[in-house]
Amino acid sequence: MYEDIGTLIGRGFETWKRNLNLAIPFVLMIAAMMLLAAIMAVIVLYPLITTSPDIFTTPGDIEDPEELVDLLSGMTNIGLLAAALLVGILIMWLVTSYFTAGAIGMAKEATLAGRTTLREMAASGRSHCISLFLAEALTTIILVAGLVLLSLPFAADLAAGMETGDPEFGPLVVWIVLLLAYGLILSIVLAVIPYALVVEGLGPIDAIKAGVRFFLKNKMDVFLIWLVVLAVSMSVQFLGVPFSGSETASVLFSAVSGIVSVLVISPLSTVWWTRLYMTRAGKIAEPPAEEDEEVKYL
Repeated sequence: MYEDIGTLIGRGFETWKRNLNLAIPFVLMIAAMMLLAAIMAVIVLYPLITTSPDIFTTPGDIEDPEELVDLLSGMTNIGLLAAALLVGILIMWLVTSYFTAGAIGMAKEATLAGRTTLREMAASGRSHCISLFLAEALTTIILVAGLVLLSLPFAADLAAGMETGDPEFGPLVVWIVLLLAYGLILSIVLAVIPYALVVEGLGPIDAIKAGVRFFLKNKMDVFLIWLVVLAVSMSVQFLGVPFSGSETASVLFSAVSGIVSVLVISPLSTVWWTRLYMTRAGKIAEPPAEEDEEVKYL
């Protein structure tokens, strides 16, 4: 069933209003990330505290970053510590994939049935988190490889500028613009991959192919939804401009905007992206045509 962007946004908003529990995966994701970050901090700092217990007695004791770096580099189990950090980062990435897949699964069910439950989040998360994790790993590799290739022509100028301390302004600006443009274009081209993966139940490679094919067929629609989501996110940030003069008000508004992002913007944008994919990929059936009243009662 094809919907124009205005209709899609309106119906997606109604779906979100009837399913405010769509925010729960994002709340749980933030909570899990905070917990994992705390555990990683303990893992990193525990050996340092046990070897140099006086370093954290007062805030002034850690004013010199070089001292902290020297202590960390002098630890005998630095390799084990790095491995633990890497494992922690991979776990955080996997947890993010789980809740993202769960949120998309809930948005799919809400779009089709009008209602969704946390049971769908758990089922979709279990079914698709590994595939989504691998798909995001592959897209990250694509992103990094492209950034490296774009940087190669500027490597000599950048290295010479760093050695002399006086880099050439022109090549530096061109390099930064190219990197930003590449990252922006790639984010739009690959935006639908998670939704194709969950909605279709695809593997990571097939999901990337399906996401790119979907973009090529629906370039303008993908760009418009991306633009709408960006505009909604930016509008929340612009509301905080009047509070920038007060440090307390700025901190409070940052907290409020973060809450709005988690409770409103993230689930609402997930519904919009999911509905876009489902309508354009034929996953939502056309509503039955209404019979003419005169024919109906013949």
